[in-house]
Amino acid sequence: MKLGVMLSLRDFRTLSFPEAAFSELLLLEGDIGRIDRGLIAELKRAKPPIAYVHAQELVQHGGRRRLLDLTAEDEAFRSSCVKTLQESRALADSLGQVGLVIHPGGIRSSAVDGMPLFKNLERSLSELGPRGLLLENMPWYYWQKGTGRMVSNVCVSIESVARLSDKVDGFVLDTAHGYLSRQDGSQEYLRDFMEVLGKKGKHIHLSDARAPDQEGLQVGEGDIDFSFLKGTPLPVMIEVWNGHEHGGAGFKEGIKRLRAIESKWASAP
Repeated sequence: MKLGVMLSLRDFRTLSFPEAAFSELLLLEGDIGRIDRGLIAELKRAKPPIAYVHAQELVQHGGRRRLLDLTAEDEAFRSSCVKTLQESRALADSLGQVGLVIHPGGIRSSAVDGMPLFKNLERSLSELGPRGLLLENMPWYYWQKGTGRMVSNVCVSIESVARLSDKVDGFVLDTAHGYLSRQDGSQEYLRDFMEVLGKKGKHIHLSDARAPDQEGLQVGEGDIDFSFLKGTPLPVMIEVWNGHEHGGAGFKEGIKRLRAIESKWASAP
């Protein structure tokens, strides 16, 4: 497997990952405004090289921080989120037209009628156009710092993700999100995602998980069977919680454990 890590702007300057073949630049709130030509030139030389940009999760709107939401009922906020992603894609283009990983939004305090939200998402994606966009699947439960456990109302099922095939360049399988697409966990989701979406699956975010809502766990510390990855040609990015801390120890351990799993597959009869 081709393995990578997710790094912020700060991480690129402070951490080293000779074990990784690629990286994904995680944008945080306000990062787009901080990136000038000099920093872009620096990022182009980053090691491991940047293959993807992950759009920011939080944005400022109306004097408060909110989750970026392409499904928003508030038209002004929805349009603002589209604009943020347009700016994010422009940054991705400046780094060599790398893929832009996006979340759909649709996170609410409880389950609601997802159809109006899905229609807003379709409209937002149509305004953006598919070029370079990689849409990530979502878990049933979603944790937001300061708010607690919330619910995803779009792009949880494979069927809902697949309905957007013509509106994006491809899809990102988040293994923890996929496993947690059901409250009791779903190993089948991971295999089905790869089979149903086929060549539209472009990239994998990998961490372990435990139902109903524990995600971002270190490889081997949850309930996911990673055998569905055997022989995958897709780039796999380690996304364990706080993996960048202590010199990137969590990311390095995740890569080590996945390589050990690969060795077992290779030696199996």
